[in-house]
Amino acid sequence: MKNYFIASGAILDTGMSAEEIKMAVQENLDESTGGLVQFRVQELSESGIIMVFIRDFLIDPYEPVIFDCDMNLILNIGIEAFLPKEVGGYPLVFPLNFAGKNFYTDMTAFIRFYKTLLLMYRKQEVEYIGIRCYSDRIVMKIEF
Repeated sequence: MKNYFIASGAILDTGMSAEEIKMAVQENLDESTGGLVQFRVQELSESGIIMVFIRDFLIDPYEPVIFDCDMNLILNIGIEAFLPKEVGGYPLVFPLNFAGKNFYTDMTAFIRFYKTLLLMYRKQEVEYIGIRCYSDRIVMKIEF
């Protein structure tokens, strides 16, 4: 049985090999970031995946938030989708808060949005999604 997930704008499934997933996602990331972000599949099974986006961004890993640029990396939806209307965005995630030069939201709001996208695109239900943002990477675990 194939389970679907989204990574850097690509709708992928667990029936693919880790190398196929990496190539598809890395191609999108190279196009959108100029090669500044690397992607790896840490673990892949029919019932789950652990994805790692390697990038450089200062963040406290103990804060349960995700920044606009990280949401953009994971979904490859225009950054304006993660900005408030007052600054020219069309927010798809709520609430959005401001920190320095970036906007952020709490992890549960982003996870709720991610699950909604999966339901809309592939009628895929997800049992668990966990995201952890570190200063050098984003680790995302999905269990179906």
